[in-house]
Parts: sequence; C-alpha cells; structure tokens
Amino acid sequence: MVQSIDLNKPVYNSVNISIRKPEVNAGKTTPTVEVNNDNGIYNAVKIDIDRPKVNTEPQKVYDYPEADGIVTYDMLNLNAVALPEKVNNENIEIAEEVAVPEANYTTVEAEKAENAEIAEPQEETTALSFKGAEEAAKKKPEIVPSEPILPSVNIAVVNENLNSEDRDIQAKQIEEIVRTAIFDEKNAKDYVVSDVFSSLIKITEEDVTKLQPPTKEQIQARKKLEMNILAVEKDQNAINNLPYKMSDEEIALATNLSPLEVVERNKDYAITALGALAEIFIKDYKEKEGLVLPITDVPGVSAIVNSLRKDPDPGVRLAAIDALRHIKRPEYKEEIDAIFTLAQTDTNPAVARMATIALKEN
Repeated sequence: MVQSIDLNKPVYNSVNISIRKPEVNAGKTTPTVEVNNDNGIYNAVKIDIDRPKVNTEPQKVYDYPEADGIVTYDMLNLNAVALPEKVNNENIEIAEEVAVPEANYTTVEAEKAENAEIAEPQEETTALSFKGAEEAAKKKPEIVPSEPILPSVNIAVVNENLNSEDRDIQAKQIEEIVRTAIFDEKNAKDYVVSDVFSSLIKITEEDVTKLQPPTKEQIQARKKLEMNILAVEKDQNAINNLPYKMSDEEIALATNLSPLEVVERNKDYAITALGALAEIFIKDYKEKEGLVLPITDVPGVSAIVNSLRKDPDPGVRLAAIDALRHIKRPEYKEEIDAIFTLAQTDTNPAVARMATIALKEN
C-alpha cells in the first residue's frame, strides 16, 4: 500500500542531490526549490538517479510486499530524464563536471575528523592470520611472581650459631663471617650489627681456667707429628723414611683438640672477626657521616685490646695484634702505637716480635 508523500520534504541521496529534480550532467541549472530541512528522508544506499526507486530508511514509502508494484516517477508526478535506448560511449560528450558539495558532517563527526588529523600515527604492526590470531587470543599473559627480597644474612640464625654449645658450629659461623668480610665487603655489612658484636665479644671473654688442657700423651704425639712434617718439608723423599712411625691412633690423638684448646681456637677466630667487622664499621660510618669515630667508640676494639693484655694463650694475643693492624688509621696512630709498645714486653717471644713489626708498620 502506497503511503502519502509530503512533497515539501526533500529526499536526498548520499551526495545531497534532490531526487525530485535531479540534475544528471545536464549542463544547465534547475530552479531552486525551497524545502524544509527538518525531518528530510536521506538515502544511505546506491540509487540509480536516472531511474530511482524510493525505498529509503528509516521511513518507508510503501509496505513491502503488499505493494502492487514499485513506485515510479509517474506516480510522484515527476519528469524523468529520458536517455537513449542504446548508449555509444564514443559519442557521449563529456559535460562540464558538476561541483559535488561535500557531505554534511555533524558536530561529533567533525570533531572526530579533526582529532584524527592531529592524532599521532600508530605504529604499523604485522597482520596475523586468522589461525595465528586465534592462537594468540587463547594464550594468556604469563604472570611471573616477583621474588621476595630477603636479607643476605639471617642475623637470628647467626646469633644462634655464635651462642651454640657446640664449639664446632660456633667456629664454622665465625669462619663464615671472616670469609665474607675479607672477600665480600658489601654483604659483610649485614653482620655489622650490635647483636653480632655482642656475641663475638662474649666468646673472647669466655673463662677457660676450668677447662681441660691437652694431656701429656697429646703433647708427645704432637711433637712426633711436627718432626715428621718438618722432615717432609725439607725432603719429599723423607715420606718413606719418617723420623717417627706413628699409628693412626697417635695421629688422631695429636690432631684432636682439648676442650680448652677448642675455646681458645674460637677466641682466636672471634678476635679476627671483630677486627674485620670493626674496619668495615669505620669505613661505613665515615661514608655516611663524614667523620672518623674515636678508636674507643669503635665496637669490638676494647675486647681486642683486653685479649692482647690478658689472654693466657699466645695464639689469641697474636690474633689481637693482627686485628689491630687491620683497623689502623692516621687518626688512631697514637693509641695503637701505645698498645703495640706495651705488647713488645710480652713474655712470649713470638708475640713480642709481632708487636715490634706492627709498631714499625703503623
């Protein structure tokens, strides 16, 4: 059923050409028809302008399929432009080009076009095939959890080992501190804490008066073992003709330490560790504060000096001299010179000689 058409409303195709009074390369102008621009019918599909069919959206001119036939220009009382039945392309005269007005833009479309011009060009990406795109879409991004940042040194475990009743565990922990301080000063800073200093100082102050010293059998076995070692050092062939023939039991007796010696060994280690950590502490404080602490304020130094003055074991006193040599600085020269001068009078020749050497170097 044909609907009524309001002839006062324009009907436009996609280039805004009036369909009621079309101009097809006519070379002449058609009187302008005043139209109402409101509620016009616009066509967004291709229409043969010479023989148009009115079937526009969103308003339909007829109800399909009830219409008896298509609506023609005759029904609309419009004069169609007649064309020859046969068109010879060679005989067609090309008329002057009709200026086609640009398509109207709404405000939103105009803004989009303007923004598109000033937008930065996107980087070209390699197109994926459908199969590749599907596989890429199925892949989920791999989320790698970050590793927890943990301190390189567990101070609680370190203190537990330093205060262990097992002297071997204690010794292994001190060796680890000394090794790190010498070869890895950066990580050794983790040991420069009050708890570690306190535990090491406690080891140096342990009383050994009630501990069992080496037995006479151990001393004799050690003398034999020492003579054998010296003989091999002088002549490698002496290994087949050692001064003393020792059984495995005698060698084990000579190499085992008595309870007193075990504690003194750990004191030796602890003093060495205190000297190494004190040196790192002094450097770190100087870098952060720009000052050099007085030697009496450096943690562990007083324990080293006390061991040099009072410990009965010459090995511990030698370790104390060596530790003080590590922390010598121009600012500490006067104090350290006084300590080494006093140590020159030590009853043990080895200790006195080492103090003399350290005094000359300071």
